[in-house]
Amino acid sequence: MIIFCEECGQRNVVEPEDIDKEPRCSSCKDKLRIPVTAQSAHKAVQVSGPKNRLELKFKEDVIEISQNRPSVTMGRQRYNDLVVEDNRVSRSHARFEYRRNEFVLIDQSTNGTYVFVKGKKGMNLRQDELPLNGSGFIGLGRKVASNSPEAIHFIIHN
Repeated sequence: MIIFCEECGQRNVVEPEDIDKEPRCSSCKDKLRIPVTAQSAHKAVQVSGPKNRLELKFKEDVIEISQNRPSVTMGRQRYNDLVVEDNRVSRSHARFEYRRNEFVLIDQSTNGTYVFVKGKKGMNLRQDELPLNGSGFIGLGRKVASNSPEAIHFIIHN
């Protein structure tokens, strides 16, 4: 999970198993404040684990969306869960939400989000939302090939 340091603003990645170990900021070494909702979600995952989950992969980052973490933001600014540094990407470009047992991609950008779902024709999502199934990849602000370093891959596990 991504935790921003309250002292210096540094973006830190904290693994779920490290939540109980009082993690510290990678920059200023200040103790990170873990939100109560993240702590309870971590405990819920240990007990049962989510049945439906969407896994996002971008470069080295892997983010999971489920009932325990129902929303992930993507964009150019560092406050996003998934940061894509490209001038075609809006500051707050798009987000994934888990709603009523389905995963929805919501575009809130200027240049749109290109969506390629396996077995379907690609589309440009603009200021709209799209329920997703299966697997595929997306490009923020432009079309991308599946092997492009700018492609964000997704797969839904039921």
